[in-house]
Amino acid sequence: QKLRKQRMDKGALELASAEVKFELDSETADPKDVKNYQIRETNKMVEEFMLLANRSVAQKILSKFPLYSVLRRHPPPKADALEELQALLEKKGFNEFKFNTSKELALSLDGANSPSDPFFNRLVRLLTTRCMNQAVYFCTGEVDAQDYRHYGLAAELYTHFTSPIRRYADVLVHRLLAAAIGLEPVPEQLQKKTQVGEQCDLMNQRHRNAQFASRASTELHTYLFFKKKGPTETDSVVIRVRKNGLLVTVPRYGIEGAVLLDEDRFEFDEATGIQKDSKERETLAVFDHVTVLISPDDHNFRNRTVLTFVRKTPPEAIAGFQETESHRQAVEQEMFPNRNTDSAQT
Repeated sequence: QKLRKQRMDKGALELASAEVKFELDSETADPKDVKNYQIRETNKMVEEFMLLANRSVAQKILSKFPLYSVLRRHPPPKADALEELQALLEKKGFNEFKFNTSKELALSLDGANSPSDPFFNRLVRLLTTRCMNQAVYFCTGEVDAQDYRHYGLAAELYTHFTSPIRRYADVLVHRLLAAAIGLEPVPEQLQKKTQVGEQCDLMNQRHRNAQFASRASTELHTYLFFKKKGPTETDSVVIRVRKNGLLVTVPRYGIEGAVLLDEDRFEFDEATGIQKDSKERETLAVFDHVTVLISPDDHNFRNRTVLTFVRKTPPEAIAGFQETESHRQAVEQEMFPNRNTDSAQT
């Protein structure tokens, strides 16, 4: 807790990502349930020690090899995207969203709460995540020292050291650390910044490909689950309004998806960024709760999950956060896929 508090006091961000896990049948391995991935206190404890180890190793290897150390940096977020989020929050009556520094942003996120919506804070953190730039590996000899900083972790120096069994970057860092403390000589391929820089570029590319593969796997298992379960109505929350529909997140299942709207019924107001429902004479905007029908679709072998608009969810029908969490925990048995404890932005 002390380590975590120290990070938060410096301005480290606690964001949210739409990670899901699947409960699998022990015999067939087919998905039985899908839900949002829950971070426990033990996950947070392990994470703090991993972050501390990564920062310590980054300092050590940089002190010995200032021109060809492998570090990880996180550029500041997109200002225009945060300004758009700020405007959305002002429409909801939240006027204290500041982001000049990571500390200001962290304090703003802590204060973004709505008494009428238990999911509001998580949604604000999720939308803030969308404003972030991607963290990347880099060779220290190719980047100015002022750009080494990791914005999301509020760390001046950071690297990946703790998971060499699943990340090649950690293997390189282990080799540099071994040389830094006199256990092994520096490998020849790690003695030229051009080669190290090329390796970092390749690792960044492979990391993006792994993210695409993970999303595709999640989409497939979600489809398999609802194919077996059948069409299901559930509450969702609007996180973006488009000209032809909505982008929503489904708290019960931890998934996101696009919802197409009937153009004859709905009219998009570009000036206000809302959809106007001519049938019910109501509007749909970001942060509104809407009931959707989740259905499997295997047309043309696409094997996807389709979300269809049903109605705007009345306030009395919105499940409380604790109720949703209790329901989720009651059915937990097996987890798929195995998730690491590094946060999305590390």
